[in-house]
Amino acid sequence: MILHITNDFAHSKVYKNLVANLDENGLKQTIYTPVKNENSVGGNFIELKQKESKIIYSNILNMHIDRIVFPLKINKIYKDILTKVDFKNIKLIHAHTWYSDGAVALKLNKKYNIPYIIAVRGSDLNQFWKLPHLKNKGLEILKNASKVILITPRYQERLLALDKIKRLDTNFIEKTKVITNGLDPYWINHVKDRKTKIDSPIKLLFIGVFSEAKNTLNLVKAVNKLVEQGVNCELNLVGGGGSCEKKVLALIDNKAHIKFHGKIYAFEKLEQLFAQAHIYGMTSIRETFGLVYGEALSQGLPVLYSKNEGIDGVFNENIGVAVNPYSITSISEGIKSIIENYDSFDFDPEKIAQHLNWKSIAQRYIDLYNEQDSKTNP
Repeated sequence: MILHITNDFAHSKVYKNLVANLDENGLKQTIYTPVKNENSVGGNFIELKQKESKIIYSNILNMHIDRIVFPLKINKIYKDILTKVDFKNIKLIHAHTWYSDGAVALKLNKKYNIPYIIAVRGSDLNQFWKLPHLKNKGLEILKNASKVILITPRYQERLLALDKIKRLDTNFIEKTKVITNGLDPYWINHVKDRKTKIDSPIKLLFIGVFSEAKNTLNLVKAVNKLVEQGVNCELNLVGGGGSCEKKVLALIDNKAHIKFHGKIYAFEKLEQLFAQAHIYGMTSIRETFGLVYGEALSQGLPVLYSKNEGIDGVFNENIGVAVNPYSITSISEGIKSIIENYDSFDFDPEKIAQHLNWKSIAQRYIDLYNEQDSKTNP
């Protein structure tokens, strides 16, 4: 039995798709997810085929003090999980974040001697690791983990380049492994040919939250700059909400070249928007992976993305242009570069989709779980 500790299961289809595919492969799982409000209970619920498997939603967190006092949150989760999980049957713990989930896995490891693996995500590297009072805890979690999963090659490079990480045991590098996230089966089943022709107006597409992390404001400013320079282009914005929504809406007000579509969840409608677009652009300041890049590539669109974030380094093929997300000039020049070299991108959407197929990704995790089990029970 694998125990998943994941604080965001209710809100992220990444975990749902992984768990579902592991279940299809006959893996017995307990998924424990602490949530902040009653509305999150049941989020992303799936009927698991393996009878002994179950999903445990625990509404024990709050929106305020648990975000500020890290040890308090971890102790609260630890005490709660002890009452809700039968650890006699748990062979391995999969903590889906380095800090929030990994700290709980560490405490369970000390109590039951159950090995654990962790995943390092954007919030871990970009936020938690930068807090001085959590450095030692982060190192302790890494030292005691059996494996450390990085979602992209760039995150592996960034982790291993940190000074304190370099001082860890020389075998630490061998503990790290890159396993990407995967696409929803819809996109696997609806792959399109790569687009090689571009016409006027040049249509860019953005899908996501209007947040500081997604950097929507700078993308809008870059497109405005191009229009001022005489480039005939338009930006289609899908999504909304987030900390920058008011600023984005104010910036695009009365701009004929920017169209705001609001939130769209239906795959069929998103597929239509991909079909109408020439370029997918999302220049995130913080992005663990960014599944929407993969969706766009599966639909034949080259992508504009950020250096050292998201899918940067995931594919060997020429999939688009990486830019400095803090520079409006860099973003606008990146868009120009895609336009001028539109027929030179060499990615195969079908290969991209298969690379991001949850079925094969789940098998990689199963192999990893079995490897850890064989080490524990030779």
